[in-house]
Amino acid sequence: MMRYRDFEKLPDGLPCGPLNKISDVPGLTVGHHTLRREEPTILNTGVTCLKIPDVIHSPVSAATHVMNGFGKSLGLVQVDELGTMESHVYFTNTLSVGAIQQGGVKVALKERPDMRSYNTVVMECNDGRMSDIAGLDVTPEMAALALEDARDDFDLGSVGGGTGMICFGYKGGMGSASRIITVGDQEYTVGALVQANFGRQDDLTLPGKGLRFGDRQGAEESGDGSLIMVVGTDLPLMPHQLKRVARHACLCVGLLGGPGSHGSGDIALAFSTGLRTKSGPAIQTRPNLVVEGAAMSALFRAAAWSCAEAILDSMLTSPATKGHRMDVASLADAISH
Repeated sequence: MMRYRDFEKLPDGLPCGPLNKISDVPGLTVGHHTLRREEPTILNTGVTCLKIPDVIHSPVSAATHVMNGFGKSLGLVQVDELGTMESHVYFTNTLSVGAIQQGGVKVALKERPDMRSYNTVVMECNDGRMSDIAGLDVTPEMAALALEDARDDFDLGSVGGGTGMICFGYKGGMGSASRIITVGDQEYTVGALVQANFGRQDDLTLPGKGLRFGDRQGAEESGDGSLIMVVGTDLPLMPHQLKRVARHACLCVGLLGGPGSHGSGDIALAFSTGLRTKSGPAIQTRPNLVVEGAAMSALFRAAAWSCAEAILDSMLTSPATKGHRMDVASLADAISH
């Protein structure tokens, strides 16, 4: 499986974690449930779950940023209102958000059977070009299946919620990367998990090359789709700081040559496992690290470049694929030629 680091050095200058995945953040794991079929109609879809340990009982500090709002993600309003997230993060296709919300609720009820309100976070991209999205084949039970599959060294590319993605005109999918930053005398990890389904082929610029890679005119491509960026860290950050991290994560689009598109839902979610509260009526207080100046700049760099590398890896780990409405080539094949 080719990853971008096997092909070219990235220019950000920050080291990555041992797996170069969001699971380098202690405790985080990722699982997938993938649906593929060729008859009677083609399916390339599924569910991915970013599992955050004990999040249902002990919500994490969190914030979001919407770069372009043509998206149908669920649960973001309460995250921004309260500055906390009480859910694992699920990824699926546009028309299956409701099913996975129900599945996420069932997962939470197993841990908190007395619960009366719960905010499932479900992120989405549209896989209708690659999959018979109107068939509504994703079911609520698949949320739990993806959660049960969660592991440290998880698969990238055309799996789970990334199975039907197209990115910069090539096969896209789920991508991940990580960076290590030093604050004071302590190291912290910043990890990214993306669902990449955006961009025109003639916009793609490969970092380290300084040249556009797209080899054909993209006038027929709108660049519409979506990009979901999730950034997790063990650095204790307050919601307003995470809001800034989420905003800067969106710079990954420009780092790869994309200007964004009207019909693309480009949404970032940032959270910290280092700052949590307890569910319930009592106000909980936790020590937090106020990070400013050079440390925040390092966080911004880590977030933007880990998302950019994750997008590249989502393409490089995805094979050429036959889709419901179109067939899509692999970036790895294009590079090798």
